[in-house]
Amino acid sequence: MAWYDMREHGSRMGLRLTLFLLRVVPYPAVRALVAAIAFYYAVFARAARRAIADFQRAALGRTSFASQYRTVFRFAESILDRACALSGRASPFRLAADNEAGSLALHARGQGVLVLGAHLGTLEMARAFHQARGVRFSMLIYSARSSMLYQEFRRLSPDVDDAMIEIDPDGVAHVLEVRERLARGEFVGILADRTWRSGPTVRVPFLGRERAFPAGPYLLAAALKCPVQLMLMVKQGARDYRLVIEDFASPDELPARADRDAGVRRLAARFAQRLEHHCRRHPHQWYNFFDFWADPDAPVASDRPPRG
Repeated sequence: MAWYDMREHGSRMGLRLTLFLLRVVPYPAVRALVAAIAFYYAVFARAARRAIADFQRAALGRTSFASQYRTVFRFAESILDRACALSGRASPFRLAADNEAGSLALHARGQGVLVLGAHLGTLEMARAFHQARGVRFSMLIYSARSSMLYQEFRRLSPDVDDAMIEIDPDGVAHVLEVRERLARGEFVGILADRTWRSGPTVRVPFLGRERAFPAGPYLLAAALKCPVQLMLMVKQGARDYRLVIEDFASPDELPARADRDAGVRRLAARFAQRLEHHCRRHPHQWYNFFDFWADPDAPVASDRPPRG
């Protein structure tokens, strides 16, 4: 089963209760509640645990229930932290960065940047980091399967849609919007580790096996001739985040029309290699809860946990 066909778990009431508590009780207390919810999910979500275990064996050579639970908890915690950031309560977090000067130098020159991210860590916290430094940061998102979550985020911050660009797999409106924002010197993030239902892909090695990655981010960058950076915001403690910023490709390095296919493959392989490096360093912040290497069209049995 592909990730875009997976059904969203959890209940709206439980999510609203957690977000409500976030406004009235200290962050550590809500984090403890989230840890208990994550344990419940880890026990009953066997399909998600199998996917986590498969990834951990590839990245670490070993796995265990405790290690799988740690990933589930980190993901649940990331939702809590995103809610804090979206509601303007990012102050409890200490946000640091590698190569911050290089990233801000591009902004100072009025240069828009296409930011490659992944479901490793929490890219929305990278947006909070840049906003605190006066950088407008938008996200390309596909929210059709996360509508409940984003609806609740909108309740916290009605202007959240201003920083979101909805991806239309069958259209080009989002491409035009990205071009406009980059021309204004903004940063635009795109998650480059998941393929779409339609669209070009390229197969490259990742953690010892070939895997299809989307070609769209590199085709978009080549069409817009903009600088590309890799950013991963990883959590290093209860309140500490570190933003990894790597210069990924300059406009001159982007593939020209004559060598477009080879250039896209080269960039996808570079992304997969860097993602693999960071996955091994932060294996419990990998948030792809499906068989990452499976054929997305292959049928699998449903294994939904109880709603709650």
